[in-house]
Amino acid sequence: MSDEDRTRPSVWSIVGKIARRLADDAAVGDRAALRRLDFESPHQPAFWRVVVEDLEPLLPQTSPHREDHERRWAAILAGLAEIAGAGLYAPRRHLGPAAAEARVHEMRFVKLLRAHGDALLSLIRPLARQLISKGISVDWAEVARLVLSDGRADEEDVRRDLARSYFSAVHRQAAPDSETPRS
Repeated sequence: MSDEDRTRPSVWSIVGKIARRLADDAAVGDRAALRRLDFESPHQPAFWRVVVEDLEPLLPQTSPHREDHERRWAAILAGLAEIAGAGLYAPRRHLGPAAAEARVHEMRFVKLLRAHGDALLSLIRPLARQLISKGISVDWAEVARLVLSDGRADEEDVRRDLARSYFSAVHRQAAPDSETPRS
């Protein structure tokens, strides 16, 4: 690991920092702009402020990789603005258990895990809205991890981790309470 890699902020810390800022009452305008953000054309000043202030260390410096990452971050930020605005950003609250608690249907979750490219990006905002409709908090960094791993060597590991955590939570929900006294 190079010195640069050791000093580069993590996706987890960046998402947490952005979420805290978006949750602030003073960020209502940026939150609204980011919620409406189109990943195909992220031409909002609020988006570019986040890119410059927070994402620059994580983004590739050359085209076309940079533009691809900007599109991915636009989708991530649109969902994060929804979650943070609802006060539902929770560090270390894993996506799998959160989705299971929100009763995200198995096939919808599997569709998310199988999606790639624009199909994946288009599923991010609806996921945020379903979590919000059920009042379920989540660490949006796990969504960022899924989106950013798309096409990388570790993408299957990320998707398997999410599948394991989701289906484990679904199984725990369906299991009868083992603490119930027997007659």
